[in-house]
Amino acid sequence: MIGIYWDCDGTLMDTERSYALAWKEHLSNFGLEISEEDIRQWFGIDDRLVHSFYSKIIDLENFDKTMASLGKIIEGTLNEQLMFEDAKTLLEETDKRGWTSACVSASPYELLKNKLLKANIYDYFAYVIGGDLIKRNKPYPDIYNKAISELQTTKNIIIEDSPPGISSGKASGSFVVAIDRGIFSKNELNKADLIVDYLSFDVLEKVFNSL
Repeated sequence: MIGIYWDCDGTLMDTERSYALAWKEHLSNFGLEISEEDIRQWFGIDDRLVHSFYSKIIDLENFDKTMASLGKIIEGTLNEQLMFEDAKTLLEETDKRGWTSACVSASPYELLKNKLLKANIYDYFAYVIGGDLIKRNKPYPDIYNKAISELQTTKNIIIEDSPPGISSGKASGSFVVAIDRGIFSKNELNKADLIVDYLSFDVLEKVFNSL
């Protein structure tokens, strides 16, 4: 069975800048001013690690309260317009072909679910998992291993946009396609099996035929 495992932020949806600005605003409320570039280093990384890092600098709320605050900030920016057009088209096309899709994100599950619902794409996925539902998040392979185990797919392609996500996918033994959204350099994405500037069904079909 064919399986496509989608990252969310930066891959399906143009939410990475919203994520950065949410952290920036939240930390500012606690007296810490950071730049968007400061938070860029955390793209694709477990929010628990981000929270742990900044908790050593300032007296942050606990993790759950922090995620709730971030969720409220991000929620106001979510809508269908945040979907990348190539990702939306590819998701629709693979669904028509009967390919199984999962959404595998480092973000906490409830925040992830809300993003997918707001974008009207939640029902495209046979399985959705957030980073808080697994002990070791990206860049470890556990989250992809869990999703693949749940769906029992035999030919797997992972679509990612960040180095941590690519490392996670590669460590799971899957074929990884990196979509270059202009956030990371191609050199930073070079551990992927394939780097593309645009997602298309023709590319995925060629990959599957080669597996």
